[in-house]
Amino acid sequence: MHPCMSTAIAFTVRTACGEVPRVPRSLCLVALTCCLLSSCARTEKEPPASPTRARTSPRTVRITMDALHQLGGIPAGWQLTLLPGDVEAGRRTFQEMGCPSCHKAAGESFSEQTGPGPDLTGMGSHHPPAYFLEAILNPDAVLVDGQGWVSEEGRSTMPAYPDLTITQLEDLVAYLSSLTTGDPHAGHQMPGMAQAQAPGAPPTSPPSAADLPTPPETAARVFFAQSYDVAPGKVQEFQDWFRREGSQRFLGVDGLVSVETFVDLTRAAQMVTSVWGFRDDAALNAFMNTHDPATVAVGTVFDAFVGPHDHKTFRKQPVYRAPALSAP
Repeated sequence: MHPCMSTAIAFTVRTACGEVPRVPRSLCLVALTCCLLSSCARTEKEPPASPTRARTSPRTVRITMDALHQLGGIPAGWQLTLLPGDVEAGRRTFQEMGCPSCHKAAGESFSEQTGPGPDLTGMGSHHPPAYFLEAILNPDAVLVDGQGWVSEEGRSTMPAYPDLTITQLEDLVAYLSSLTTGDPHAGHQMPGMAQAQAPGAPPTSPPSAADLPTPPETAARVFFAQSYDVAPGKVQEFQDWFRREGSQRFLGVDGLVSVETFVDLTRAAQMVTSVWGFRDDAALNAFMNTHDPATVAVGTVFDAFVGPHDHKTFRKQPVYRAPALSAP
């Protein structure tokens, strides 16, 4: 028994003579507080702590409560967004929690892998951060077949780590997401992610506008785009709805001047991209934050035909045909 606890109990039990010791109440409270706050009250191993740091969300969606309810309780294109973690802190947690005993990560100086876990080399190119988070919090959520990875009971052989703090989870996810080189599964990168750079190669940056073909003239000055896959078996119904009423309902929104949709079979997923063109920022903001039931309704019908997607805003047309580089 912890010495603080035994002292506190002594304040409340009778002695062998049947008398209760006269102890000031304030001293009792001090002793009880000692019991609750003492770090030696826990005997199991604590996970390593991460230093306190400022955290800024990489993604913010601003929406009215009415619009949120109209969209079924989540913003269109909603996804779980983690705060950015510390890669080095995540590497330390990965090592201190014993993860290298089951998982290999090429280029790291961890002890030799002895367990059955899958090779994590290059895995940052394969999965979004939320997937790594779920794999740590709930290893049974996605069972990947592999020797020793799934038990005879149909459970993941990876243990759960319920004592990790939120910051430690964010750091671990940041570390796993950083593993993008030396990938033994090249050619199977996560949709939308560039191919991993060769080890030691300098990072590439997106080209400047001066190095891109000029987009065509249009009445739109700001654009809103989303890439998606049409729900299975829904493409004909989707096209019929858009031709019959969807296009007119969208173009009835003040300041919305165009809706164009492109199909790109070079993508592994989310092959369809729709681009809404707006007269100016005010029109786009009004569309995204509208209280107009008609505008919310047409967007809701559209999203019902498509799979998960995100929303992006551009100052130039995000997808367009370059006539000077095309032949009839």
